[in-house]
This record gives sequence, structure tokens and C-alpha cells, in this order.
Amino acid sequence: MSASQFFVSHEGNQMGPFPISTIVEMVKKSELTILDYLYDETKDDWVLLMEHPELARVLKDQKPASPPKSEARIESESTELADDSKTSPAFEQTIDKTQNSFNYFAIEWYILKGENKFGPFSYADIIRMLQQKVAYEFDFVWHAGLNTWQRIADLDAFKPEHISQIHQSALPEMTEVFFRRRHRRVRFGGTILIHDNKNVWRGTGVEISSGGAGVVMENASIVPGQILYLHFKPGDGVPPFNATCEVVSKQYVEGVADQKTPIRYGLKFTSISPVAQSLLQDYAKRNEVA
Repeated sequence: MSASQFFVSHEGNQMGPFPISTIVEMVKKSELTILDYLYDETKDDWVLLMEHPELARVLKDQKPASPPKSEARIESESTELADDSKTSPAFEQTIDKTQNSFNYFAIEWYILKGENKFGPFSYADIIRMLQQKVAYEFDFVWHAGLNTWQRIADLDAFKPEHISQIHQSALPEMTEVFFRRRHRRVRFGGTILIHDNKNVWRGTGVEISSGGAGVVMENASIVPGQILYLHFKPGDGVPPFNATCEVVSKQYVEGVADQKTPIRYGLKFTSISPVAQSLLQDYAKRNEVA
């Protein structure tokens, strides 16, 4: 194990430096969570604990219990939860709205990213990770009662319509999960030329803001974290401009066999001229919210 020491940040408070062994113990004691941050000098940036390679190697041994709970036990626990929920009228209303989604809040979730397993997390934690682009809908999750790891995109708990219902609920667990977008997003259907310093291909806009864009590309091989260079052609009320972007999300599509399959990506502008950004802000004020 490396003798290096690292500063950590928990709820905005910086602590340390600590060796990896101490950080692992702090996670086990719930003094830190793997959604807290560690300062990685090799990247000159704060990274999530779960994204640090050395920590990930140590923490990945905390696997979900196997085999899963029996159906009888799950049913018993669900009955107890239903009884407990009666103490909260707001919670009871939310159960009706979200089709018994209280089960999602009551169980512990685990997430599989590549070969690394993390957890346990609450349902709110998983949604927060999706919001913050720490987890993606093509990652896998597991909880007691599932026979195997399931892709996030395949579970009703994380379907867009269900997340929308949760967003509109008054559950206190969710009040800090959903954040107001920094940039107003509006519908946009312009044509975009995209290149990665090797190849050039076309894309079609879905939405745009002064901070980024949603784009459908005929390229299924792009991955989150990749840097792309975009030329937005004039159209749909947006003037031509260039931008450097980071891929922050990728829509999961099952059974993709062709690299040219259209896939929707979320892009964050990392370099854009102040003039173009100002024009996009004006455009967003005049058009329909996406």
C-alpha cells in the first residue's frame, strides 16, 4: 500500500492529510463516504473516493451479501415498512404517486462500475450519483431480492417517468438530490460537425444551453469523459460557433451492433468564446424550455 497521504473533503470541510489505510477506516466508520472527495496530486484536482484507483482496490472487496434474501423475508420486511409508513401522511401520499417506491428507499443498493463494486448506498445516493454523472445508466446495481446485477437503465426504479414522479414528491430524502440547473436548456435541432482529432462525423442537436448541449450522434463508440470538438452550423436560430466539449452522459441503448447507431450524448462546454456563450444565453431566454 502506498505511503502517500491525501487531503479529504467531507461536507465542505477539508481534513488530513491521511494515509489510505486511515481513509479506509474512516469510510468503514461512516466518518467519510465514498461520495466524499480526495485531493489527487497526480490529477491536480479533487476526485471522488470511489474513483481513486488505490482506494477502489481496497474497497471493492466489500461485496453484496450472497445469496439474496428469500421472498418470504422480503415480503415480511415490506409489510413492516408499510406499517411504519403510516406515521407519515406525506410519505403515504408519495407511496400512492410512485407505485410503492418506498421499497426503493428502504433497501441498500450496491453499484458495479467496471470490475469494482461499491456500497451500500441509499436510493437517494444512487439518484444523486446519476445526477452528478458519477454513475451512468449503463452501470449495474444490485440489492437484496435481485438474483443478479441489473443494468440501471433496465430497472423501473430509475426510469425517467419514475424519477420525474419522485422529483415532484415531497419526500425529505430527495430535497437535496435534485438541483436547479445552472444553465437554462432549450430545444435545439441544428446540425453539428464533430471530431476527435481522428475522425469527423455529424450530429443533430436536441437541446442546448450556454453550458452545454444534448446531441444525437451516429457514433456509438464515444464514452463519458471523452473530449470532442464541435462546430455548430447556423440554424434553428443559433449562429455558427465552435466549442470544445466533455462527454458527461451517454444514453444506454440495448443491442447496439453498428458503430453508426444513433446515440444521445450529454456534452458540457469546456471552451467556448464569451460572444457565443452570450448569444446562447439570449437564445435560451427566447425559446421553449427542453
